[in-house]
Amino acid sequence: MVTLEEAKAHCRVIEDDFDGELQIAIAASVDHLTSIGIDMASDPLPPALKQATLMLVAHFFENKEAVAEASLRMVPMGVDRLIAPYRSVSL
Repeated sequence: MVTLEEAKAHCRVIEDDFDGELQIAIAASVDHLTSIGIDMASDPLPPALKQATLMLVAHFFENKEAVAEASLRMVPMGVDRLIAPYRSVSL
């Protein structure tokens, strides 16, 4: 599991004002990865899954809306690469 402290460090957030938003981003990241077949129940998480989760947390924290006026923001490509070995494949 990714902790609030790890998410704050990864996003370079010092103040506690954003704790609620970061906790939502953590939950959303774990939920998203679980929904695409990633087993997020391991304790500890493999380093690649922890990094992918932190990347998603930062993405969700920085991009609070589905669409931005300036440009669309996609989930970092590195997340796909990090989780690929851990995805269950249905045939």
